[in-house]
Amino acid sequence: MSGARTQINVRLSQELIEQLDQKRITLQPELGIIPTRSDVMRYALEAYLSENKVEKKSAKK
Repeated sequence: MSGARTQINVRLSQELIEQLDQKRITLQPELGIIPTRSDVMRYALEAYLSENKVEKKSAKK
């Protein structure tokens, strides 16, 4: 994904924040850096939206 980005605000429970921070640590070996919370949120949204598109296409058949 490239191009201009628009900032949005998201409110999360403390539990989700802790899970998000844990995911940052688990991604470090793969990425070579600890990604930001924003990076992890982007990865998660991109994966969810891509999966959702596939599910919708499958449901139409």
